[in-house]
Amino acid sequence: MEQREDLTDEEAVRACIITGLKEMYLSESLSDINLQTAEKRFPCHRVVLASVSPYFKGLFNGPMEEAVLREVCLPDVPSSILQTILNYVYTGEADLTMDNVEELFMVSSRLQIRTMQDACSSYLLKRMDDENCLWIYRLAHSHNHGIFLEGTLNYIGWNLSSLSVTEDFFHLEMEELVHILSSDDLMVSSELAVYNLARSWWEFRTQKDNPLPLELWKVVRLPLMNPDELEEVRKDIPSDDSGLQPPKEIRLRRGMFEERILCMDTIAFKEIDLEANEDYHLNAYDPTTESWMRIPFCGFLENAGIASIGCCLYVSGGFRQERRPSNALHMYDSELNEWKELPPMTHPRACHGFLAYRNVLYAFGGHNNRRLLDSMECFRVLDNTWRNVAHMPQALHSFASAVLKGSLFAIGGMTGICANRLHHKGFQLYDILTDTWSQFSLPEVFSGAGAVTVGDKLYVIAGDDPKHGDQRSAFEPPSEKTKTICRSFCMDHLGRICDGAIPPILASLAGSAVVRWKHRIYIMGGDGPGAMSHYTIFHWSPGEPKWTLCEKKIPFLFDGYGGVTLPIPLKHLSTIIPRRKSQYNFKRSGYEEEDRSEERESGQTGVEKIVAKDSAENVVYLE
Repeated sequence: MEQREDLTDEEAVRACIITGLKEMYLSESLSDINLQTAEKRFPCHRVVLASVSPYFKGLFNGPMEEAVLREVCLPDVPSSILQTILNYVYTGEADLTMDNVEELFMVSSRLQIRTMQDACSSYLLKRMDDENCLWIYRLAHSHNHGIFLEGTLNYIGWNLSSLSVTEDFFHLEMEELVHILSSDDLMVSSELAVYNLARSWWEFRTQKDNPLPLELWKVVRLPLMNPDELEEVRKDIPSDDSGLQPPKEIRLRRGMFEERILCMDTIAFKEIDLEANEDYHLNAYDPTTESWMRIPFCGFLENAGIASIGCCLYVSGGFRQERRPSNALHMYDSELNEWKELPPMTHPRACHGFLAYRNVLYAFGGHNNRRLLDSMECFRVLDNTWRNVAHMPQALHSFASAVLKGSLFAIGGMTGICANRLHHKGFQLYDILTDTWSQFSLPEVFSGAGAVTVGDKLYVIAGDDPKHGDQRSAFEPPSEKTKTICRSFCMDHLGRICDGAIPPILASLAGSAVVRWKHRIYIMGGDGPGAMSHYTIFHWSPGEPKWTLCEKKIPFLFDGYGGVTLPIPLKHLSTIIPRRKSQYNFKRSGYEEEDRSEERESGQTGVEKIVAKDSAENVVYLE
């Protein structure tokens, strides 16, 4: 397959600038400022230092001596550290080691060279383990470096149980411990575990019977404790608990969720009897137990876009009854068991791409039953607003889509509707940072494919081959009879085909749901030869020699709708989650006025109300 090895104009200019700066730095030509340590002088260039450091920019523009003199003295900075920093500034290269990285981070922080800080933090995060993670956390915390601090907290949150018995844990300062125990990322299934951690740290620092200080009590989320747990800690709660008033927003910790794969029962969807109080629902699959549960859904929709951010599920567009396209956006909060209607998209669309990246949702392509769409719009979750962005190079629908390192992919798909459908032999790539699309060809057509990201690669699990009338699949293993080979492949964030062997699956499938769960890729359901439905589930992790067939099958008809994961609260917490809904009315908010006017014209009536009822499976029933 084709490789994208040519440099863009922008990349070529950057390479030229870096080469030129490196030559001037090594030859000490055109230098106009010296950085002086206790042992060595470093000729540099004001414009270069000012471009990467607000510290030097302010220094050279200010009234201080350095603004007119040709020397800046840094007597307390080791020469080897400053030389490494300058080499990075001029060449983009740095010799980082576990021996020098901490001091490099601190000096670059002092000199406000953010890129050097980021390089050091990235180096440390990749080498973090149980032995060093707490001192790395203290380094990030002391400098309040956002991404660095988030990365260390994420690691500590996953491994807190083992870290809490180490000596480094008990030598944390109060402020550092409070910051850790305040995190939503702790992998604890009960809030009592957080209390026990705070209590053990406090007993190590003081006498055993000393009451827990208010600072530590404030990080314990008492509303998340059941009556038995509250009784266990009640004796330790200070008599004057006026400072323990819980905040309005109490969220679950990460360990209080279990990640499920969402699927739709298509037969039940099409045969809903409104008068019989049947419910619209999604099926949530737990890969650890191969079990299923139901969660509520917002009404009849086909070919909608579905994505998740945190514990929130977002559903965009799709077809309502009678194949009427929708522009609606709905959000389900699994923690609160609540659906909300959000501002709608500009255009009704179905069979479109719908992806989430850093609290922004992207809806692109698709069709509305009359024409293809090449438009793209994004929704900012933090302020509930849509805006239009760059159009796709070519209008498509029913393509595989995924996001990797700030790039959105639309792979394969169709270039026409109904009888005019043609398979697109290529992929389109959207760069979020520059708001630009690019289009590239592929040597083969991939229809009904799925795409997921694992680590730093995008895995395209190819579907049926339109050249064969029997819809022979790329999942099918090689054989003497069919001569079919596995055509699944890997890509990087620039769209270049890269190494990564994907074994063939021991079944011929098309139109399956392909979804990543943790470090596994799952293939669920789909159609086999003769359009026969499959109820099988396979999974594979990169590096494994073959796909694994799950013991249990899908207990309902599933045609690929879904394919996302969503954290669901642990069942034993469902009755104590603050503000969690057990009954509510799902009402239109006026956003879909256009859809309702179409309903009046066609004489159709949409679903107006969904009533949630308690059940062991948290099912929302339709009335």
